[in-house]
Amino acid sequence: MTLLPSYSFALSADVDLTPPRSVHGPIYPWDKHYRGPLANYDGDPSKEKAEDIIANGVKVQVEAKKEDKAAPKPDKKVPVDFVSEQKAVQLSRHKQLEDTCKKYPQLHIGAINVDTQRHILVNEKHKLLYCFVPKVGCSNWKRVLMKLVGKSNKPLAEITSDEAHYKHGMRRLQAYKPEDQKKMLETYTKFVYARNPFVRILSAYKNKYGDVVMYRKETYFHQFAKKMIKKYRENPSQRALETGENATWTEFVKYLTDPAKNYFDDHWEEMFKLCSPCKIKYDYIGHLETIGADAKYMLDTLGLSSQVEYPSPKTSHPTNSTSTFENSFSELTIAQLKGLWQIYQKDFELFGYEKPDFLPSTV
Repeated sequence: MTLLPSYSFALSADVDLTPPRSVHGPIYPWDKHYRGPLANYDGDPSKEKAEDIIANGVKVQVEAKKEDKAAPKPDKKVPVDFVSEQKAVQLSRHKQLEDTCKKYPQLHIGAINVDTQRHILVNEKHKLLYCFVPKVGCSNWKRVLMKLVGKSNKPLAEITSDEAHYKHGMRRLQAYKPEDQKKMLETYTKFVYARNPFVRILSAYKNKYGDVVMYRKETYFHQFAKKMIKKYRENPSQRALETGENATWTEFVKYLTDPAKNYFDDHWEEMFKLCSPCKIKYDYIGHLETIGADAKYMLDTLGLSSQVEYPSPKTSHPTNSTSTFENSFSELTIAQLKGLWQIYQKDFELFGYEKPDFLPSTV
């Protein structure tokens, strides 16, 4: 499908799209190996009347092209600068992902795993596939999709978390026949959202174990907390062993980095394992840190923002605050930091997040 009906991209010889940490050459939209959001580009890079645009350090040229009447119509009155900037952001993220996938060829091997199949929600009405990652705004995306498929008439803010997770009315890709899965993956619009991996696991800890009231409601997570306390706490009380309450951040990190390879729940499983970005060519790659702009751009270009809008970001995100983040990771040993980096390094690289400054230079 043509995602960008009004424009095609061409890059002049002096364009540099290489991300700061990449050592690979650019993949151009007209290259046969390119599989980014402009995969259907069929223009001539030598066309005239190109307009230079600079966005987030990425220089591209946008050329006028005859509108594809079969493509979704972008919403009107969207500032041109915003659209151009977001196109450049998406192009940069797709290139970062493609370059990193080349660095790790093992990520291409084999079929799409069952974890990924069950993490992809299918919206047949609008031909959308959404790979949801826990702790990356997935509750709100499920609310948005519920509205699009007509599953709820409530305002987004009134759709409860339980309704969003368990009554969204969409099937998972895993529920379809293999031939139907293949067709959907080839023809539907696919999107995924990522988050700074270390912020994500801190958020998972705080949400599941840092709040005792919340912890008592979600009994599924008790099994992991009890194991953490039993294995990593010196002289635990009988009550702590029985309830698992008040498992600490460092105990959680010890659980994650244990060479024995403890079970990883979806809330701290690596993002690349949940969504297989080297096997599935996602049309839109969003970041939780810029979800307002990313969601608006996608819904606008798909012609859906007149039906629903992604909820405005909350004014306060305690887990995301610099002081909370730095204080939490300052509690960890060098060995623990190295262990976390070994686990989540691919997530950092695939989705374009910088290596944290507090990690040892030898890592």
